[in-house]
Amino acid sequence: MVNHMRFAISAAILIAFCSTGSWADDTADMRKKAESGDAAAQFELAQYYEREAGEARSERRALRDQKRAFDWFTRSAEQGFSKAQLNLGRVYFHGHGVAQDKDLAVEWQIKAAEQGLPEAQFSVGNIYFHGGIREQDVERALDLFTKAANQHHVAAQKQLGILYFEGVAVPQDVVQAHLWFSIAALNGDSLTQGYLPPLEIIMDEAQIDEARTLAAQWQTDHMGE
Repeated sequence: MVNHMRFAISAAILIAFCSTGSWADDTADMRKKAESGDAAAQFELAQYYEREAGEARSERRALRDQKRAFDWFTRSAEQGFSKAQLNLGRVYFHGHGVAQDKDLAVEWQIKAAEQGLPEAQFSVGNIYFHGGIREQDVERALDLFTKAANQHHVAAQKQLGILYFEGVAVPQDVVQAHLWFSIAALNGDSLTQGYLPPLEIIMDEAQIDEARTLAAQWQTDHMGE
């Protein structure tokens, strides 16, 4: 019994050691690629330091890792890596590892949105929709929401459904509301599935048919992407 326990403990230590070694090797390889100028690796390394900062047991270590994350996000973003641009914008917005600068935060997120990153399109769309950091521009916000929604960004799809249903900043359009709620449900948002039955109560048969036809066409146009 004792021997079995010793064997189990030894095996666990060996597995942990091997796992740690593999993780360390992966991190070293990622750092090597990042230092050679690989933008994707720079982004991954920045995310690694961001996670480390979140798990740090001291403020000093957290700040150190935040600054390292900021540095690698910046290097990657300056090479045009859209995900790094979006994350660098978030870093500036929250002031993690750098002085808070909401104007720069928006600028970097706009760069990512202009490259077609749906998460950035949705984020910048909200900035223009609500105003504050930038002058409110509902038309631009709707354009960005729609671009993100057409790239399967479920939150953008749901947002469009709500805006058209409530007629917030846009004329109320139950057909468009049904369309976007249907697509969001199709893409995995179970809550929006529940929005459809009460919505159909206030729609006539022709409107429901039109919404379903539009949803079917959207699937044909976008589900293969």
